[in-house]
Amino acid sequence: MEDYLRNELVKCMKILHDRGLVSGIGGNASVRLNKNEILITPTGVFKADLKAEDIVKIDINGNVIEGCLKPSIELPLHLSIYKSRSDVNAIIHAHNPYTIGIISAGKKIEPINYEAWKIFKDVPIVEFKPPGSKELADLVAKNIKSKSVVIMKNHGVIAVGSNLKEALYIIEALEEISIMIFVASCLGKITTIPEEYLR
Repeated sequence: MEDYLRNELVKCMKILHDRGLVSGIGGNASVRLNKNEILITPTGVFKADLKAEDIVKIDINGNVIEGCLKPSIELPLHLSIYKSRSDVNAIIHAHNPYTIGIISAGKKIEPINYEAWKIFKDVPIVEFKPPGSKELADLVAKNIKSKSVVIMKNHGVIAVGSNLKEALYIIEALEEISIMIFVASCLGKITTIPEEYLR
């Protein structure tokens, strides 16, 4: 199981890199191995070149159990979520360019399609805190209590799921919706799902 999850983390980061949702050494992901152990991507490694042996195994307190590389700078963020959400088995942090762009411009995630209404209704948007900081970790953990995603202003997106594919779907779906909102904003007025259907 551990080998499988290591390979899934590598595959996930390559998908994110190929789709422009992380660049170079940006972004990170982790999976819960069991109640006390987590696998997380390392810091400072080009995501397209990531290998299974690069993945770092840590305990729930952040101590390195196995691995030669340093765990992601966002380790406190991952740990705070795992400690507050026993239902979460996977976390992905990406830098969705359209999502962060529209939020920075003062726009919001509107019900432009069914997924936007069903999944991203009232998605939490938190103020900027330094990457890797305890302030950021605490703020995200507080806001993701009953949600599958949090948008961090001027930074990125954090998505959670019961597995990596679920979290990856959230990241991709959010960016797809953000592209729709961006295109609609450029070409005219955003048309959302009619109110009677939202009710």
